[in-house]
Amino acid sequence: MRGVKVYAYSIILVFIIFSQIPIYFTGITAFKSEKEVYQSDITWYPQKPTLENFKSVLMAEEERDFTLYIINSLGIAGIATLIVIVFGTLGGYAFSKYRFRGSDLLLLLILVIRVIPPVTLLTPLYKLATWLGIYDTWTILIWSDVYMFLPFTIWLLKAFFDNVPSELPEAALIDGCSNYGAFRRVVLPTIFPGVAAGAILTFLYSWNHFIFALALTSTPRAKTIPVGLYDFVGDFYIDWGSMCAAALVATIPAIIFIIFFQKYIVSGLLTGAIK
Repeated sequence: MRGVKVYAYSIILVFIIFSQIPIYFTGITAFKSEKEVYQSDITWYPQKPTLENFKSVLMAEEERDFTLYIINSLGIAGIATLIVIVFGTLGGYAFSKYRFRGSDLLLLLILVIRVIPPVTLLTPLYKLATWLGIYDTWTILIWSDVYMFLPFTIWLLKAFFDNVPSELPEAALIDGCSNYGAFRRVVLPTIFPGVAAGAILTFLYSWNHFIFALALTSTPRAKTIPVGLYDFVGDFYIDWGSMCAAALVATIPAIIFIIFFQKYIVSGLLTGAIK
């Protein structure tokens, strides 16, 4: 038994090491000078660490404003997460506790929406955004994120609501609560880990979403960080140092979420999966 554990842990350790190598090189490249980045010999740590790449990233230029990209990503991901959680919570509760004709079919159709490959929706979304005059704005990016992540959140939270005994809201109604009061005061606190997990995952997915943001923006006013990283790729030259510095800056919100809310992600998903 001990040999099996050692073997299993060895495989996990090897996987972790290999998976972290690209992240490590991204980190050290951000602190390398341009000359060191392009030299033929690989260096495993910066020979002369510099912050010039970070200065280049944070300095606004005519065609690039990475600080604005950060604001765009925070705003778009934050608003999209709020909308998804509000409608996902209400939708999950409705599908779990209220049975009506066609509810199973409607729930299945919601899942089918998410099954459609996102790339096939680029042309319709582009034409719709152009027709409505919301191309290259927060609005189209927010609603595209909502479209992508709301079905997942409804299904996730429905699993949590299924584990809440029906006697709880019924007892609250007997005590004088309205349907909304029973939902807000009794049911919602019970499934808070699921709400937290859904919010965190939605925010991180929105923060890293690339394909829609690339197709539906063309100027810095609505570009997000994943698309903004492309600004460092030219026709004949790639500014690897600045790109890696920008990537490090872009990971800060994700790291904060992982450090402070990891317990909600793990416990929340496990609680919803085990009935």
